[in-house]
Amino acid sequence: MLSASRKVAFVLLAALAITATGCGSNNKGKIEGKWKVVSFPEKTSEKNKNDVAEMGKLGIYVYMEFKPEGAFVFGVGAEKQEMLDMMKALAPNQKTTWDAKYKLLSGDGVEIYDLPKDMQKEGSGLFGNKDRARVKVVINGDEMKMTDDDGTATLTKIK
Repeated sequence: MLSASRKVAFVLLAALAITATGCGSNNKGKIEGKWKVVSFPEKTSEKNKNDVAEMGKLGIYVYMEFKPEGAFVFGVGAEKQEMLDMMKALAPNQKTTWDAKYKLLSGDGVEIYDLPKDMQKEGSGLFGNKDRARVKVVINGDEMKMTDDDGTATLTKIK
């Protein structure tokens, strides 16, 4: 009887191991780093698209940073530090980074959560007015495609 119990336990452990392996993330080890947003989802407001285009002319861009321990930063960067310094000097009370968290889900899924309240204004960010967003992330080398209900954003890895 003890032998049958061991066989059942072994089968259960094997099934659990197979299930756990099937739930792995396709993005583990690839998502970490800083990613520049080069195109916004289709449903992004024209005002936001125009604002980002104007910023781009000045060498200013929007980025997302995924840190290994699950920290997430959404921010504004610049090709030249002087431009970022000038932007901060002209609007000293304007934030340039927002902190949140992320976790990898099975397959291509990523959940970004604890998004700051000031990012949740209608249409003010990539994630709209949500405090939590589930997105599909597909990474090919230095290119990331991030898709949610508003469409697909394209990002490139900053080196």
